[in-house]
Parts: sequence; structure tokens; C-alpha cells
Amino acid sequence: MKKITVVLDVILCVLSALLCFGTKFLFHACGPKEDGSWMACHWAEQAVFGIGLVLLVLSLVMTFAFKDGKTKSGIALSLEGIAALALGIPNHLISLCMMNTMRCHAVMKPAVIVISICIILCGMAACILHRKEDTES
Repeated sequence: MKKITVVLDVILCVLSALLCFGTKFLFHACGPKEDGSWMACHWAEQAVFGIGLVLLVLSLVMTFAFKDGKTKSGIALSLEGIAALALGIPNHLISLCMMNTMRCHAVMKPAVIVISICIILCGMAACILHRKEDTES
């Protein structure tokens, strides 16, 4: 059981880093307009980056700072809620571009949705397994 929880913790770190840095470098939103101003999707990208940074810090803390299963379970539970917030950012909490063919709709939004759902599912599994691991010892 211990190996599975360690693997899940590392997967959560990797997914959080992907959400954080992926929004900046891999699946970023649209670039600036010709006049140098930004479209609304830029602010959705910034919000997802910030949320990803929080997820990354929490997942690193969960992986390396604590040994207690209950504490790790609580942090995993918080990762789920924060990832759900990231899931709602593109086009629900912050509007994206008007055209569905723009980069923010075609690339950023699906990537954020998939990664956020993966973090939620891995967070649920980690929460359950850390709790179970703690009761077994």
C-alpha cells in the first residue's frame, strides 16, 4: 500500500506542475492583440497558472513534508477542491474569446479540463488510500 500512495503523491506533483507550467508554455491562451492589450482568455490563463502553483506547492508539501496519513489525506482532499476551481476557470468563471476556433478554446480549455479531472481523481484515490494506510498502522 505504501508504494501505491507514494506513486499517487508523485503523480499529483507531476499533474500539478503540468497544470501550472503547461498553461504558460505548452497550452497557453491567445497572445496579445496588435495594440499590446490582452484578451479575456489571458486572464483565465493567469488564474489557472496561479491555481496550478498552489496545487504544486500543496502536492510537494504532501509528498515530502508529512508522514502522517491523516494529514496527507486532508491535503489530498484540499487538492480536489482546488482542482475543481481550476476546472471552472476557462469559460465559466472567466470568459474566453468569442470564437471557438481560437487557441484558448481549442487547446487551453481542453487541457485544463483533462488535467483538473485527473488531479481530482488522483486526489480522491490518495485521500482514501492515505486514510486507509493510517488506520492499518
